[in-house]
Amino acid sequence: MPNADNFKRGTVELVVLAVLSQKDMYGYEIVKAVEKMSDGRFSLPLGTLYPVFYRFSENGYISDYDEIINKRMRKYYHLEDKGKEYYRELLGEYFRISEGIDLILKAVESDE
Repeated sequence: MPNADNFKRGTVELVVLAVLSQKDMYGYEIVKAVEKMSDGRFSLPLGTLYPVFYRFSENGYISDYDEIINKRMRKYYHLEDKGKEYYRELLGEYFRISEGIDLILKAVESDE
């Protein structure tokens, strides 16, 4: 669904920050957490995450560290204080926009 893709594209940063606000995670773990928390309604291709990680890292929102798990190296991402602040800003903006859209849709429905 192209419309669903447009909605998702605008919320990827918010969703990644929300998931990382719970605990440090590696990329595939984030993908699975998003899928599970959204009951399968929201999925992130793994390739979508890495440009987000790069931007977040450059801006100081996240840091990363490597850990060996079962003889495999995993890169974990950690939400820094600056990232928590950015998450709160995005979340506030999301709720303002969501409420505005809800008001518009209710107004249109009441006119019909």
